[in-house]
Amino acid sequence: MRARLISAALLVAAFIALGFWLEWSLLIAISLGVFFIFGIRMIVRVPKSATWWDIAVPTRVTRGDPASLTLGVSIGPGSTEWVSAVNDSGNNRVFIHASGDDLLQWSINTSLRGRFSVGPSLLEFAEPFGVYRKTLAEREPSSVLVVPRVHALSPTAITRDAATESGSERVGSETFESVREYVVGDPQKLVHWKSSARAGKLMVRRMVDTTSPLLLVILDVNIKAYDRSGSIFDDFDADSFEESVETAASWAWHVCGSQERVLLTTTALAGSGAEAAVEVTIRNRESALDWLALIQPISEHSCGAARVEVLIKRHAPSRIIVVSGAQHDRASAWIRKWQSHAPVTTVVGHR
Repeated sequence: MRARLISAALLVAAFIALGFWLEWSLLIAISLGVFFIFGIRMIVRVPKSATWWDIAVPTRVTRGDPASLTLGVSIGPGSTEWVSAVNDSGNNRVFIHASGDDLLQWSINTSLRGRFSVGPSLLEFAEPFGVYRKTLAEREPSSVLVVPRVHALSPTAITRDAATESGSERVGSETFESVREYVVGDPQKLVHWKSSARAGKLMVRRMVDTTSPLLLVILDVNIKAYDRSGSIFDDFDADSFEESVETAASWAWHVCGSQERVLLTTTALAGSGAEAAVEVTIRNRESALDWLALIQPISEHSCGAARVEVLIKRHAPSRIIVVSGAQHDRASAWIRKWQSHAPVTTVVGHR
């Protein structure tokens, strides 16, 4: 490499001499510029090696909260002025100026909800003139899940309506609903041995307190419910949809702690790619936020009342909360159907 640089420098010097001989000032100026760039390259000592390692890499963060990756970096002898960490797309670069061991802080954009690949993928030496570039180390970008925020709800909204409680059964009575995989802490008396033998792992009976009222939280994912009023070109109001997601998350998060069961679902029809519903408990509230983190608006043709109707008939909720961006004709028709089974409250945004 050094031999090629020396050859290039000699060639540049020849062009400078030719420029003086021809009295061509433009050729002289270009040759001097190229000579300067190659001169810098000859002086700079490129690090021969570098290593980096993860120190603090979050896998799950809340939307809007500050977050960053912390990496350890060790650069061998050489100039570190132009050593930088860069991501896959090349649109984010952080320069590292210290030699030896150092810490690299890489901020994470948490303004958007969902799962993202974040962090640097290359540690490289690159001159500002672009004459020479060398990859010193590589790493796989980190996968980070950005979950929705949870807002406070008024105590009166959280408190269950005593009038909806069933008086025909003894309070606290439980009935068998299904089997699920064993989780550390489950009582041994709930182990379902036949299912465990078939599955090859411990399975337990899932018991439901039939006297505890069920709150059904429905997130309207119809993209037409989030039209920006008065807009000609950009109809979809992304902020309005995020408000609705966070409101649904807040209801599911807080109400499940008031001895009321919570079932979280969307208006998406079967086959739209979204899971039908998530039952939210104190133990799996974080998982419910993970589920909501991946929910996106879909076309109105992929939304409907059919799947919610099935859930209502199967679980018999005591009340229903519909979270939407705006009341639209299709949703009004759905709500009229649901009101025949349980009281329905429509919530818009954070209200």
